[in-house]
Amino acid sequence: MMGDVDMDGKVTSKDALLIQRYTIGIDKFIDVQKLLGDVNGDGKVSAADGMIILRWTIKLPTKSTTGEMVEIPKDMLSLVKK
Repeated sequence: MMGDVDMDGKVTSKDALLIQRYTIGIDKFIDVQKLLGDVNGDGKVSAADGMIILRWTIKLPTKSTTGEMVEIPKDMLSLVKK
């Protein structure tokens, strides 16, 4: 799911926190997390993506694909935790 950067099957405020930590350099993301974290589709993971997720988790309007299922490219499947 778009926004599910911890890949636990749910989009939560924890995902937004992880994105914020990534944007300031505390955490590192693997490629699939970068793909999932770019919820606004601008080609990068930023604080804006984290805010979209936070708004979505408390049911405020967003202009994103957060929560929608997307197909992960086959070359990235090996990066997904099993």
